[in-house]
Amino acid sequence: MSNNTSPRPTRLAAGPTASARINTLVDDDYLTDFGRAIAGELGGKVGIAPRLFCKKLVDVLQRVDEHDEFDPRQHYALKVQPTELLDVERNAAAGLTPDDIALDLDTDLDLS
Repeated sequence: MSNNTSPRPTRLAAGPTASARINTLVDDDYLTDFGRAIAGELGGKVGIAPRLFCKKLVDVLQRVDEHDEFDPRQHYALKVQPTELLDVERNAAAGLTPDDIALDLDTDLDLS
């Protein structure tokens, strides 16, 4: 399937019966910018972004659908709070690796 015939991301995000308002305000450009903003909030770690992307996008879609005056580009400031992240996401966003974990090893153990 060529790029010209593939479904638009807004159709996939909002569904084929989404209102014209959602399809206009949450268009391909907005979704691209939104995805980049999510990844930026997570230190560029796109592998941990999908769960949070979906959660935040549902919030945006609901606001557009429920409030006629709501325009996500003007009225939605993406904020990711540490409490919204799972421990593994928080650690990955901080750039922590297994090598960063301090281990308390007792080297005086007699293993014989």
